[in-house]
Amino acid sequence: MSWEIERRFLVRVEEALWYSLGNGLHLKQGYVRNGDPSVRIRVGEERGAVLTSKSGSGIRRREVEVVVPDEIAEGLFLSAEDHVIEKIRWKLGPWELDRFLGDLDGLALLEIELEDELDRIPEAPEGVQILREVTDDNRFVSGRLARMKPKKQKRLVKKAYKEVKGWKGLNSSE
Repeated sequence: MSWEIERRFLVRVEEALWYSLGNGLHLKQGYVRNGDPSVRIRVGEERGAVLTSKSGSGIRRREVEVVVPDEIAEGLFLSAEDHVIEKIRWKLGPWELDRFLGDLDGLALLEIELEDELDRIPEAPEGVQILREVTDDNRFVSGRLARMKPKKQKRLVKKAYKEVKGWKGLNSSE
């Protein structure tokens, strides 16, 4: 078991950047258990199918990961039923940029894993505008996104980008 220290941000990406990024990793995530801890199966990573358990909320969470055979991953996806999301992920320096697919199309999140909660956040990649931090906004937790009905997913994407007015920015005391 280890700690994951991660911050997530709602972003707007210049259209030209999307085209220059290449294919990225097509990730499919199924949520077998929501709540605390959550249990997720993910396929599409270079290392294979990964089963992950996370507990806690916010910046620091406990995380356990194990690579599982494809047959086990298939069974876990059946258990996840329709609690599945898909996204394309690109590694941009220390950042990971996710572009969601399906009914979450239009949602883009930028995340970074840190050594310590107090680490300074580096500049966003060129062409990516950070609109606001969503680390503590449970609406943007992947397990919760996966549980939403399609209409609610579409509404969240529209609403999220309308809400960005008034955000004070990175490294400010909010």
